[in-house]
Amino acid sequence: MTPRELLNLVDWLRAQGMSNDKVVECLEAVEGCKIILQDTSADTKKQE
Repeated sequence: MTPRELLNLVDWLRAQGMSNDKVVECLEAVEGCKIILQDTSADTKKQE
């Protein structure tokens, strides 16, 4: 991915309402730097 494409992606993700932390998490996942395991029960507990 070129730097311009990366910036376009960041702009688009922010326009979709993603926080900066989520944008970074997304980019790390795309690059393969981080394995994301979603535990929806943990997310639900945080919201309560």
